[in-house]
Amino acid sequence: MILETPPKEGPSIIASNHISHFEPALLGGFFPRALDWVAMEELFQHPLGRWLLKHLHVISMDRFGKNFAHNRHSLRSILQRLRLGRAVGIFPEGGIRSGEESILEKAPMKPGLTMLSFFSQAPVIPCVVLGTDRLYLFKNWLRRPPIWIIIGKAMRPPPKEERNNAQARLNFEEKLNSVFPALQKELYERFQLTPEDLPKTAAERRGTSIKYPG
Repeated sequence: MILETPPKEGPSIIASNHISHFEPALLGGFFPRALDWVAMEELFQHPLGRWLLKHLHVISMDRFGKNFAHNRHSLRSILQRLRLGRAVGIFPEGGIRSGEESILEKAPMKPGLTMLSFFSQAPVIPCVVLGTDRLYLFKNWLRRPPIWIIIGKAMRPPPKEERNNAQARLNFEEKLNSVFPALQKELYERFQLTPEDLPKTAAERRGTSIKYPG
């Protein structure tokens, strides 16, 4: 479901909630252009995984902020790709989240999304994904559980001249924080979803018996 067609060219920051490990592949196939994802540094530790992720143009990031030099290099790489007109995918929660820890429930985002949009002047394309957490149950792969994706309108940052304006950054961040719950509500109402359709942890899904029509 698309409220506004995302731009097929030019710099864009695709920001989505994160409820499972399946979102990058699903969103990558859903968008009409290639996405350079930002992923946690731990995924790059195995040589084979590191080779594959770099081949897919994934950028590593220390989500705990301890490796300052590494993150500074990664941020420069993200900004460079945006300057080249590429689309970068980010999970502003900093990891897989559900319930009160999720941006869908108005939990605060990591500050990097606002900063990247300000400095690059790239618009943020907000996305909400529901249903992918059901894929943690292997039996559901055969049942093809419903998955919902909604893409919101592009949110453009204030002019570059205001990037050092703390109030302007705060206002933009508050707008971004409010859009994800609103998009989830849009999905909830338009498709008549139930509480069972809302995000659950992997452990909760494994302990739940889900019935599907047919």
